[in-house]
Amino acid sequence: MTSELRVVNNRVFLLGLDHLYREAMKAHERQELLWCARSVAGELGMPPAEVPLEGYYAEDEQLAEYFRLMRGLQAQDGRVREKVASMPPFQRLHEIAAAPLFGRPQDTGKLLPVGRDPLSQALRDTWPAWTIDGLTEAACRAASENDDISLVGLAARARDAVVLAATRESVVLYAEKVIGGAVFPKSARYSWEVDEDLAGHARRFVDTFNRLFDENLPQPVAANAAWYWSACHENRLHGRCVQLGFDDRTQPVTYYHWALLRDVWGNCSVRDFWADEVWTTSRYQTALLGLRRDWPPAAATRATPVGAGGPGQEPPAGKSVS
Repeated sequence: MTSELRVVNNRVFLLGLDHLYREAMKAHERQELLWCARSVAGELGMPPAEVPLEGYYAEDEQLAEYFRLMRGLQAQDGRVREKVASMPPFQRLHEIAAAPLFGRPQDTGKLLPVGRDPLSQALRDTWPAWTIDGLTEAACRAASENDDISLVGLAARARDAVVLAATRESVVLYAEKVIGGAVFPKSARYSWEVDEDLAGHARRFVDTFNRLFDENLPQPVAANAAWYWSACHENRLHGRCVQLGFDDRTQPVTYYHWALLRDVWGNCSVRDFWADEVWTTSRYQTALLGLRRDWPPAAATRATPVGAGGPGQEPPAGKSVS
């Protein structure tokens, strides 16, 4: 019987890593980190934030509670830190938020830092000319310049907008705004074609994650090609949507998004759009099913900037990148 050759290239590897990260992270967020967030919020007398559930956090009640508690803690003024600084649960949350898994930690004067990954940096560097191609190139430069090993940083090094959108949606809670077994067919052969430079930086990401959470994500080496192939093909990308930045000079405020779409042949593409509300993965996937009528246009015209006499700046047209 002729064996099937399965190529693990940069995209397959990174989407596999994204899936392995998501599944492992959810387990920690549902248990240990949820307990930490409840403890710190209770000490501060803080209720969960009433915000849209972004990323995968709409999947169940525990993830939803954790997301809203963390959004509430992230909004707390840094001056309340002295009330909780000695608490092990706060120290653990701070350790996670400041980890290089999410980029360079930024102290914004709030209780917890946020991660400035290469896509965040690209959004800052290219404003207001936000386009998929421009942001992808700028993010790649930022990853190299800052020696970034975050999940989004690895995607940026690959210059792959599909992977950038997927990974950023996975880490949406920790990013700055502007494991299990599988049975592999014996007839399959795997070809490891991941760039060595990318794999080297990915090893640092995997080592950091495994150390931080006492996990066992597989090392990015040829011997584990089957793991990453399987994880990539288990990664559900269609309809994942993430808000990357916003323009507060407009009235109302407008938000910039990237969304992932998969066609009937399995090809994935990225779409960008502006909207006057935050579009989450859950909302976007519901719209894809035809259950919502407020489908965002291919390129929403931004509103007039506050104080401006003329029309607002026209945003770049919606664009798909395979």
